[in-house]
Amino acid sequence: MDKLKRVLSGRDAEEPSGLAEVIDATSLSWSTRVKGFVACFAIGCLCSILNNVIHGAEISL
Repeated sequence: MDKLKRVLSGRDAEEPSGLAEVIDATSLSWSTRVKGFVACFAIGCLCSILNNVIHGAEISL
């Protein structure tokens, strides 16, 4: 009931959502995130290639 009164009176302050708190708490810049993504992607590709080499998988079309 109190929330309804605040909304109707125009005094309802927007409460931060959980996602907003997470975004505000992160300290990584955009470029650092992109570099991390590229590094993880490259490591994943390398692991995939090494798996094929070690286990002798044949690539056939």
